[in-house]
Amino acid sequence: MLLILVAIPDGVTRIGRESFIACKNLVEVIFLGDAPKVGDNVLLAATPTIYRKPEAKGWGDTWASRPVGQSASRPVGQSAGQADQ
Repeated sequence: MLLILVAIPDGVTRIGRESFIACKNLVEVIFLGDAPKVGDNVLLAATPTIYRKPEAKGWGDTWASRPVGQSASRPVGQSAGQADQ
């Protein structure tokens, strides 16, 4: 089974070193809270888009060198393909 989407719960304050390092098929990471600190080599083999809630704090345009978008355009957890239907 391939991991393609992961939702990080509100209250997570750090994503540790080398988290998701082998998840090359990961396409979306959805954060349900404020921006956590990021460890070294997080998402190293993956190129997901990062989504966050519009009201979440501490976010910039990128996180772990990946683009960050707001999840207001579709329900959190709904894939981009589902939103287009």
